[in-house]
Amino acid sequence: IERTDRTDETMSIYRISREFTKLDEHIASANVNYRHDFQFGNIEPTLKTGLYGEYRTRTYNTRQFPYGWDPDNALPDRFEFDTDVVNNVLIDSNYGTDKLYMQEEVNYMNNYEGKNTQISGYAGINIPVGAFSLYAGVRYEHNRQELIMNTRQYEESKRSTFYDYNDLFPSLNATYKLNEKHQLRLAYGKSVNRPEFRELSTSVYYDFDLGSDVMGNSGLKAAYIQNVDLRYEWYPDNGEQISVALFYKHFKNPIEWTYTMSGGTDPIYSYINAKGADNYGIEVDIRKNLDFIGMKNFSLSFNGALIKSKVQFAAGTNNIDRPMQGQSPYLINTGLFYNNTEKGWNAAILYNRIGKRIIGVGNRYGSSSEGDARNIPNSYEMPRNSIDLSASKKFGNLEIKAAIRDLLAERYYFKQFEDVVVNGQARTIEEITRSYKPGRSYNLTIGYSF
Repeated sequence: IERTDRTDETMSIYRISREFTKLDEHIASANVNYRHDFQFGNIEPTLKTGLYGEYRTRTYNTRQFPYGWDPDNALPDRFEFDTDVVNNVLIDSNYGTDKLYMQEEVNYMNNYEGKNTQISGYAGINIPVGAFSLYAGVRYEHNRQELIMNTRQYEESKRSTFYDYNDLFPSLNATYKLNEKHQLRLAYGKSVNRPEFRELSTSVYYDFDLGSDVMGNSGLKAAYIQNVDLRYEWYPDNGEQISVALFYKHFKNPIEWTYTMSGGTDPIYSYINAKGADNYGIEVDIRKNLDFIGMKNFSLSFNGALIKSKVQFAAGTNNIDRPMQGQSPYLINTGLFYNNTEKGWNAAILYNRIGKRIIGVGNRYGSSSEGDARNIPNSYEMPRNSIDLSASKKFGNLEIKAAIRDLLAERYYFKQFEDVVVNGQARTIEEITRSYKPGRSYNLTIGYSF
């Protein structure tokens, strides 16, 4: 992989290197489940129980080769500052042991091995009583992670760190059927988000979407989430659903992206635990055929949500009130579908948009009273519109499919905002820290069924 750190349309040889990574992962799992139906008069409860075991191993190795050159060679004058590196510098005539070459930057601390063992069991009972249906259950999980890292840069020097978890996860789901087409549902559940190996590993890797280096945090804690959901569901016809839900989530130790500045200009992303966070909002989900307005074979799908979130901080910290990292204030996913089985046609147009969200958590350092305060603003991913198109046609056993992904190809923008006071007046400084245009993706598939 050839990586370039770019904030605009130019680059220099100083900012280019070649990186080779290899990741091997193996997973073995087994499970057994048991179900038994009881009958007590008109009540017919169902008991479900089971066991699950999983063992996972991962080995990650990386090698990085930055470019070097002989200062006394015959390379073009001031080639290292050329903004068209690919066409003017990385050409055959410039390579050689006494010209432009690559040298390995050895760092065993960027490699790691991981082992994960999970043993879990669950038991749950479903009790239908008239229009009511109640499901209650609990799951127990024992999880042990072993992270093996090197402690020295220039040689293998492996050391293991263990992360042990023993958790209970209760759940409750109550449903009340108003009639055959309408019902109310109340659900509660506890879940967990345990750090992945690469989030715990202090190795540094390059993320091409962020355009920045990412480093793990060996001190991460598991995040626990309490989920409550109250939902109204309406099923107008077969394959149709309209639902409205109110939801609330409480996070303990949520894992978030944060970043610091390296060399004053280059961000390095990492992971931190906040003390807690609260999310709540409303979600609407619609799947509806459009025959009732004369659009035969057409159907509409819509999912939208309005979300309010707020992070909780430990007392005495300098953090500024903000939403959770990665949480958009709104989400929109909708699509129009056409399906004519008689003529073999199938087509869809999909639209997606997310609200402005924090992609990297900033921070505040120092003391304003002592004059050494430094503010690193949050980094935001700005909203953009995305449209995908697809169509397919069957000719007997032959099927032709075509698709266009991200038809609008709008630019991605990442921005920082900082409130300042200039000449006694408050104003907000807005800066684009990164942007890129991903372009469209075209796909054509021809299939034949024998």
